[in-house]
Formats: sequence, structure tokens, C-alpha cells
Amino acid sequence: MSFLDRAAVRNQGPSSERPGGENLPGADRGESPSTEQWLQWLLVENPLSTSASEHGLCIRDASGDIMGLLLAFPAALVAGDRRLVGLGSGSFFVEPPARTLGFHLFRKHLSTPGSSFFFSTSCNVNSGPLWKAMGAHAVPDSDVEYAFPLRLDVLLPAYLARRSSSALAATGARLLGRWANAFPRLLTRKPATLTIEPCRDWEKLEELFRRHRPADLITTDRTAAFLRWRYGESAPNRPFDVCVFRDTQGREGWFALGTIRRGQFRGSMLLDAAWPRDTMSFSDIFRAIVSVAASRADAVYFQPRPRLDYRQCSRWLIPRRLEAPKAFIVTPKGAAPLATSALDLVSADGDLAF
Repeated sequence: MSFLDRAAVRNQGPSSERPGGENLPGADRGESPSTEQWLQWLLVENPLSTSASEHGLCIRDASGDIMGLLLAFPAALVAGDRRLVGLGSGSFFVEPPARTLGFHLFRKHLSTPGSSFFFSTSCNVNSGPLWKAMGAHAVPDSDVEYAFPLRLDVLLPAYLARRSSSALAATGARLLGRWANAFPRLLTRKPATLTIEPCRDWEKLEELFRRHRPADLITTDRTAAFLRWRYGESAPNRPFDVCVFRDTQGREGWFALGTIRRGQFRGSMLLDAAWPRDTMSFSDIFRAIVSVAASRADAVYFQPRPRLDYRQCSRWLIPRRLEAPKAFIVTPKGAAPLATSALDLVSADGDLAF
């Protein structure tokens, strides 16, 4: 069994309780890909990887056994007319006897030559303080998540079960949920003003991204090669719903949804979206996103993005404060820092895809 497999078994449970660092893939989805499949996709098939790429750092004991590991993968951001290539990190685990060396492992990672930035989108209450200690800044609002309930008859009893063992209360919550389902479902009808179509034309999706990208935000460079890798057949966390929408005036955009599982909940998470922000509000496409997710999810989850107020979309959106920021970013020593307030990271960024 690999070091990562052993670390995953040893650190079962909520990510905030994992002593080593970031989540492993599949933590919220029930079945997960094998470690080998995930590493093949993340490190080898990554369009920014080269044959000379180093995929991280490790600590070995005197007998050669791995005692600590930090995986690193290349990523690209666009900031105005600049393209920056840096490293993302995830799966940072250190055995207890080597804890003091873990800090030096992380510091060496942040001195990797040729990297314009270093980031992670899967931090928890244990790894976040380490990023802060190394001068990293938390991405604003990365400790917040929004949920739009689709099946209150499923969500309410489960929520109540965490607070009461009463079978009568659970039955009442289920009946109340069935009655209340009618209200959020008003928003699950496909909007008449939009045409929604599945799309795997990666060049078209890239063109729409470039057309609609706010030039003053810093965001992932969504090239056709990146989109094919992230949402294509080799991605280990399928299925995805990647859809293009078009309104009656010919304005186009796209969004991508992923499937997750949180306990007994079936969820759909908005992984990414590109739309003409100057002529369409996010509220215009919110119903389109929810309508696609409604057939197989109990709730839809949204991650905050700059200049996007989800509260304008629906009064049924529920904010949830996470235990710690999930995303951090830092530039090499001596380099100009990136403006975290301008960072537009989405759930598809990083090593987990969501």
C-alpha cells in the first residue's frame, strides 16, 4: 500500500480532523478513484506537466521509507495580459515522528525555482495555519459555501437527526419537507428565455471564457487543453454536466456541474461558470444551473466569487461558514504579491476538482 493510501486510511473522518493536511480526492463522493488513477490524471495527464516535471517532495527515514510527502502540480493563472505558471499543493502528510521536518518540507516546496505562485484550495484547520506561517494569504470568502435545497424532505430529517433521536420528530420533518419542497422547486423549471445544451466543444468553451473574462480579475487560464483534462473522459471524478446556454438575444455562456456525496445527501456543485457579466446577471443563469442539477441532487452547492452576490438569486440559498479558509496563495520571496481580493478561483481549481 502506498504512503498516500496509508495516510488516507489513518486520517479517515472530516477533513478538519485530518492531522496531515489537505483532503484526498473522493472525500465527499462515496466511491473514489484509486490513488494510481488520481495521480496519473493530476500529475501525468495535466496539460502543463512535462517529462522533467517534479511532482513534489518527500521525507525518508534512514531505511528509505517515506515519512512525509507533499504533492505539487502545475497550474496557470491569467492576470490582465499576463500568464503566470505556478504550483498547487495537496495531499500533504507527515508521520508523527517526522513532524518537525514537515515545516522544512513545506518551506522547500515554496522555494521551487521557476514558480510565479504557490496555492492550495483544499486546506483545513490544520494546514491553514502552516500556510499563514509561511506568509500566504487566505483567499477572501473561501471559508463560506452556499447551498440551495432541492429535496427538503431529505435534508430536514437528516439535519434534525444530528440534534434529536426522536422518530416522531423525524417523521414530522419529513412531512414538512415534502410540503416545503414546492417552494424551491419553483426555481427548478427550465427558464423559457434560455436554451441549454450539453457541450464538449472545448475550443468553444475557451473562446467564451476569454470573451467574458473580467480583465482585472486573476483566474485560472481555461485553455481548451485544460478544459478537456478537467472535464474530459480521463477525469477521475466524473460525471460532469458541462452546458452552454444561450438567450433569445444570442448571448452565450457556459457552466459545469459536478456530482458529490455528503453522507446520505446527493449533491451537485457548481464547478465553474462563464457568462457576459456586463449584460447578464448571475440571477439570469441561476435557474438554468438549478434546473440541470434538479434531476439527481438533493442540494446544489456554490462557492463565492468576486462581485457575485448569491443572495440576489434566491431567498432559499443557505450560507454555511466553514471551519477554516480552504484556499491560500503566496508568491516567492522577493516577488510582488498577488492581490487576493482580485482572485477568482472556482471549485474546479486545485487538486480535487471540487
